[in-house]
Amino acid sequence: MVTVPWSHGLPRRKIAEAARPAPQEGPCRHPRPTPWRRRCRRRSPRSARSAGPLREGCAISSPSDPPAPRRGGRQARQQEDGEHAEGDAPRLADDLSDWTQEAADATAPGPTPEPATTPTPSRPRSSLAAWTADALPSSTSSLDDWLQGPVEAHAEREAEDAWSTSGSVSGTWRPEGEESRSRDAASAPSVGVAGGPAPAGAPTPPRPAFRRELHGLRAVALGLVAVYHIWLGRVSGGVDVFLFLSAFFLTGTFVRRLESGRPLGVPRYWLHTFKRLLPPAAVTILLTLLATALLLPSSIWPTIMQQAVASAVYLQNALLVGMQVDYYARDAGAASPLQHFWSLSVQGQAFIVWPLLFLLVVRRARAGKSVRRPLIAIIAVIGAASLTWSILSTQSQQQIAYFDTAARMWEFAAGSLLALSLPVLDRITGARRPEDGVPPRMRTLRALAGWAGIAALLACGIVLDVSSMFPGWIAIWPLAAAAAVVVAGHSGRRWGVDALLSTRPAAFIGDISYALYLVHWPLLVLWLHRSGQERAGLLDGFAVLAAAVLLAWLLTRAVDAPVRRSRWLEARPWRALVAVAASVALVAGAAGGWWGVLQRTASSPPPVASEAAIPTDEVATEAPAQLRPEGWDLGSQWPNLPEDCAGVWKPATSFRNTDCQQRLPGDAEPSMTIVVVGSSHSRQYVPALLPTAEARDAQIVNLTMSGCGFLAGTERWPYCAGYDEWVLEYLDAVQPDLVMTTVTETVPDSAAETMPEGTEGAIQTLLDRGIDVLAMRDTPRWEQDQYVCAEAVIEDGGTPVDADAACGADVSEKLAPENPAAPLTALTGPDSAVRVLDLTPEVCPEGRCSPILGDTYVHMDDNHLTRVFVEETLAPAMTRELAAAAG
Repeated sequence: MVTVPWSHGLPRRKIAEAARPAPQEGPCRHPRPTPWRRRCRRRSPRSARSAGPLREGCAISSPSDPPAPRRGGRQARQQEDGEHAEGDAPRLADDLSDWTQEAADATAPGPTPEPATTPTPSRPRSSLAAWTADALPSSTSSLDDWLQGPVEAHAEREAEDAWSTSGSVSGTWRPEGEESRSRDAASAPSVGVAGGPAPAGAPTPPRPAFRRELHGLRAVALGLVAVYHIWLGRVSGGVDVFLFLSAFFLTGTFVRRLESGRPLGVPRYWLHTFKRLLPPAAVTILLTLLATALLLPSSIWPTIMQQAVASAVYLQNALLVGMQVDYYARDAGAASPLQHFWSLSVQGQAFIVWPLLFLLVVRRARAGKSVRRPLIAIIAVIGAASLTWSILSTQSQQQIAYFDTAARMWEFAAGSLLALSLPVLDRITGARRPEDGVPPRMRTLRALAGWAGIAALLACGIVLDVSSMFPGWIAIWPLAAAAAVVVAGHSGRRWGVDALLSTRPAAFIGDISYALYLVHWPLLVLWLHRSGQERAGLLDGFAVLAAAVLLAWLLTRAVDAPVRRSRWLEARPWRALVAVAASVALVAGAAGGWWGVLQRTASSPPPVASEAAIPTDEVATEAPAQLRPEGWDLGSQWPNLPEDCAGVWKPATSFRNTDCQQRLPGDAEPSMTIVVVGSSHSRQYVPALLPTAEARDAQIVNLTMSGCGFLAGTERWPYCAGYDEWVLEYLDAVQPDLVMTTVTETVPDSAAETMPEGTEGAIQTLLDRGIDVLAMRDTPRWEQDQYVCAEAVIEDGGTPVDADAACGADVSEKLAPENPAAPLTALTGPDSAVRVLDLTPEVCPEGRCSPILGDTYVHMDDNHLTRVFVEETLAPAMTRELAAAAG
């Protein structure tokens, strides 16, 4: 059967003429060729057989491609199918260029029909051989078509990022002998009719060269991410490779647009990209929200709701920076199932910013000047600045740097620099593509370089645990490994790594790589949450991976591919915009609606209890009908006073990481003033002061700073430096009657409770100012989150007694035998004294520190008491103590 690729829209007579043998092959596609494009020879039948079926026109096709003739309806699709013979890629499904180009591009010369070649008979291979050897078999059964996915019969017009299905294109090639003629004709005006063949003798511009090995490199990178997440708990470098490849493809796309004279179409690029990426992401997020409601404890619900919205708007990494999430936590089951969206957020932010760089050289492109050199200079400066910041930030705040876009931009810059310089490298090294029919130079060296790149990529994270070193200079390792595979390209050796990466299994994983990245982490985290494991084992890990592959294939088939192929969505920009907006709105509506339902539930009056409340000084042997507070309401357990500091209680200057609050309005005239200073462990006692303050009409001012106790007169670490002086200046201005602060410090899972050095001097400083001091003993700290630990026991059908056995401890294991603050009682001042208050008997009754007392959770995390417990249990005790001290 004679095949005429790219003959769509031509009269049958011209199709027949195009089928006649011709000395050269290749469509005329670029009206403005450049001298950087490679030459190639026509494939001989023998080389055609050895190279395998061509996959022409897929993915990042040249941006100068003219608009494809529009045809619609079933008849058009049938005609398309009929025109594709064995071994040829189908005509592009999406006429993206119809609306990414301006109207002036409609006059660009159309494609010339490619001369057909008569297929040489070859021995049929088994289905197994086709699966392991051919990335794109010429003919398959309907089952194979279904399993292979959308790449088998459809391809994107341009692939601007590493997630694009079958979009690996690097550079172009032209038939032998055409380069000089193209140079002569580069400045000549375009001739020909749009959609028709070029005139006889016209130069043949370069055509896109499909890089099957880069499509397989996607599969390797994604496989590393999944394997390391599931079994090793280390950083693999796979995410860094995706950032690198995204920049590589994006830069190639926009540079070809510049060099061919096409408009950049940045807004439409944004629409096209996010129209394609957001629907699968939105479906994944919605399914994760549903699974969260069904399978995960309520304490994690608010976090996942926040991350759902942040992920949909590509701000997940910024949210994680704000939350200071430890991504390398040993227990991955404690992580959020949406935490992996941080890397997609970095990519999304880069997709918005990076195309703007090409606007800087548009004027040069219109003047016919080179754009690659100025782009290399601009991107090199950005990359150097980002790498410097990445190294410095990783050394000082690695937990934040890991999610920081600025610390990752140098990886994007590296991919762009390779895309800009690769044509020169290919020309110098004699690179060839399989469709050239001519082997490349240095075949053995290329094959070895490709294998060296894959070996280095596989070794990253195994040889060294680089988790705490990313994204600093160590990230050069996986990027250099990926660059080696890209530069090696087609080796011409059967044992080359490009041959392995071009197989159908690699192509299949590459096709579903985006969906697989989306679903593998939620599945893993959900499984670890339910199984109570820190890491998956061998068998259940394989089960998670298999389920992820199946779900990713379904997501690709049901959501990704239909959206990507949709002519209707591509036909009008507003339709793509609606798809983007609808994806975000669905996620925001689901998360916001869920939170609204919870809030309405919380505001509803509680049911009338049929029995007396369970005493809060004992551990119930049966689970109460309702335990307080609800997990999703833990955010409200931080004690806050109703007013911002105002009037005479407003500080003269602000101080970092402090939030001055007061009980009464600024114009109130209270009978006394109580100021709370020190760390969050002082703040947690504020609700216990309220009954006394209300009875005495007292003003309470919260001046605490999390992580900083009050230690005036001692040298502090940088975070706390200056806090004590700022507090003393405030106290001198306000002249309070009483200052409350925590004076001891506990240690997680240890009885090594101490009074920090300098505490006595700080208390004496207050006494010398005539201020009474309420010195509070610290509460226990734990290695594990006490609320989460007890909640898991209750959700599994256990009782508070079971939770106590699993999570509690004897007070002798948590606190010192005697209160280390006892010596403070000897301190005195002019008309001032110290009252040392120890509420341990209420926090740990009968010598046992339990996570649940009565129907109330004691701790909200691993070291802070819940507001409900303080209000209902500690407030009465403190009121009695203060009344006794006053009386």
